[in-house]
Amino acid sequence: MKKTVIILISLLSLLLSQIPEKRIVAEWEPALGTMIRWPLGIPSDLVVELASENILYVLVETNNQENQATNSFNNWGVDIDNVVFIDTDTYSHWTRDHGPQFSIGNDYWRVINQDFNGYPVETGCAFECDDSMILFDCIGTEFCNNAPLYPEYDCYVNNDLCEDFNGDGQITDWIGDGYCDDGSWGLNFLCDEYSWDCGDCGGVITDENGYCDDGLFIGNRNQIEGRLLPSGSRGWEEDDDTNIDFANQMNWDIQDLPLYWTGGNFMTDGYGMGFSTELMINENDIGENEFTDIIEEYLYIDNYHIFENPNQESIQHIDCLAKLVNSETIIIKQVPESSLEYECMEDFADSFYQLNTFYDRPFKIHRILCPEINGGPWETNPVAAYTNSLILNDKVLVPQYGIPEDAQAIQSYRDAMPGYEVVGFDGTFGNPWYAEDALHCRTMGVFNPDMIHISHKSIRTEELVNNGDIYIEAEVVDYSDFDTTLDVIAHWKYSAEDGPFGEFVLEVESDNIYAGTFPSINLNSEIEYFITATNISGNSVSHPNSGWHIFTADSILGDVNSDNVINILDVILVVNIILGINDFNNLADINIDGSIDILDIVQLVNIILN
Repeated sequence: MKKTVIILISLLSLLLSQIPEKRIVAEWEPALGTMIRWPLGIPSDLVVELASENILYVLVETNNQENQATNSFNNWGVDIDNVVFIDTDTYSHWTRDHGPQFSIGNDYWRVINQDFNGYPVETGCAFECDDSMILFDCIGTEFCNNAPLYPEYDCYVNNDLCEDFNGDGQITDWIGDGYCDDGSWGLNFLCDEYSWDCGDCGGVITDENGYCDDGLFIGNRNQIEGRLLPSGSRGWEEDDDTNIDFANQMNWDIQDLPLYWTGGNFMTDGYGMGFSTELMINENDIGENEFTDIIEEYLYIDNYHIFENPNQESIQHIDCLAKLVNSETIIIKQVPESSLEYECMEDFADSFYQLNTFYDRPFKIHRILCPEINGGPWETNPVAAYTNSLILNDKVLVPQYGIPEDAQAIQSYRDAMPGYEVVGFDGTFGNPWYAEDALHCRTMGVFNPDMIHISHKSIRTEELVNNGDIYIEAEVVDYSDFDTTLDVIAHWKYSAEDGPFGEFVLEVESDNIYAGTFPSINLNSEIEYFITATNISGNSVSHPNSGWHIFTADSILGDVNSDNVINILDVILVVNIILGINDFNNLADINIDGSIDILDIVQLVNIILN
C-alpha cells in the first residue's frame, strides 16, 4: 500500500530561515582548499591528501623555506600544481587559530584580520572532592588529594586511599619527588605529619607515616602553560600579519576585527549563530555584551552562545569539545565516566539540547567517545580530540591516536554525515596529535567567494504532519551573480535500493526560493535525498555539501490510531489523552511542543478539513 505525506512550510517559517545578507562562512561550505604552514605540524600523508583535489596554501617566510617545502612535497608525491605558497611571517603552525575567517554577501567578500593572543590557559569545571580525599597541609591549606595539579602524579600524598589514578602503572605523589614543598608550589609539607617532604627541602626528617618508604621518585612539575612555544625569542604577534599578507596575495579585501580572536575557539552555523567558551571573552578583558556587540558589528553574528569553560585547566577551545558538521547537526565529545571532567562535559552537552537551530528546531546531537590518552605534559585530564577534525568539501579528515576507539570515532562521523568520505590520519612522531591540539588546529579552510549556497530545512521524520504530498523548499543564492536563475533539482531514492537516484525539478516560486513535490512514496520506507543547484556557467553545489539527508515516511503526526487515515477518530483519541483517559502519544502532539492540548486539536481539525 502506498501513502504520501505533506510538509507545509509557511511564509513565517520562510522568513525565519532567510539567508542573512552578510554572514561568516561555515566550515562545510564550498572550499578552494586549505591553509597550512611550513615548517609543518601535520603528517606528510595529510599534506598529500589536502593537495590531491584542492588547493594547498602553504605559509612560508623565506625562499629557502619554499624550496625546502617544494623538495619535500615532490618526494612525498604531493600534486605540486595544487600548491600555492604565501609569503608571510609566522610564529606557529596553528593556522586554525591565527588564520582567517571569511565574510560573504551580495557582491561582498572579506578576509577577517584579527589579533592573536596565543594560548592563555584558564580554569573551569569546579571539581567536587570526595570527603575522604580532603586533606590539609602543614599550615592548614585545604587540598583534594586525588586531584594533584600536574597530570604525572596520582595524589599529593601517597596515603592509604591513593591509587594509580592516572593509569601509568605506578603511584606517584609530591612527597619525596625532588621538589621542595615549602609553600612555593602551593602546599607546605614541612612538618612531622608529612615527613618533612622526605627531605626534598633538606634537613632532618621524621617519617612516622612511612611516606618515604616507597622509593625515590623524581617528579616533573612541568610549568608550561598551554602549548609548547616554537621559540623563546619570538612572539605570537608574528602571526598577526598572516591574514593581511594572504589577502593581499589573493587580491581580496580585508575586514579588521578589533579583538583578540582564536579560530579554534569559534564555531558558526553560517547563518549568524556563533559558539565559543568564555575564554574568548576573558582574553579580551571586556564584558560579554561589549564582546557580542563587536562581533555583531564586524562579523554579522547576532546569536552568540558563550559556554562556561568545561575543562579543569586548559586553553578551553571549543573545537576540542564539539564539532558542527552542518547547520543543524553537532558532534559533542563524551569523556569516560571516570574522568574528573565527566559531569562538566555532560553539562556542556546539555546546553546544546536547549538551543534551536537557524530553522527554529532542536539540533541533531551525536556523541563521540573520547578516551583518555597520554597527552602533552601541559595537558590536564587529556582525552582523544576526535572533534578536532577538518571538513573539506566532500571529505572529513579525523585525527587518529592508534587506539581501538579510533574506528568508533570514524563511524560516529559516518553516522552524523551520511555519504561523506571519512578518512583517519595518525599523528606523526615529531608532531603527534594531543588532547587540545590536533588536526583541525593545524589546518584552516579557504573558501570560494563565488560559491553557490543552498539553505534548506531538511525533512525530519517526526515533522511529517499530513497525508498529502511531500513538499520541499530551498533558498538558493549564487554569489557570483545574485540575479541569476539556477537549475535546482532534488535527487532521491529508497535507502534499501542501490540506486540510481531519481530526480524532480524545484521550480522558482519567488526571489531565490525554489520548491517542488516528491513523487508518491511507499509508507514505512527510509528515503535518502539531496538537492543540487547549477548556474549558467555549469558550476554546481549540493545540499548537504556531500552525501544526503535521510527521513522515513512511516507514522504520521495526527494519525493517533495508526490506521493510515487522519479523521475524527484521531480527534477523539486526542481528546481522551487530554482528559487523562488515554496515555500520552507523540503522534497527538501536532505542534511538536512537548504537550498535548487544545492547540493540537485545532491543528488536527485543520488537517482533516484541508
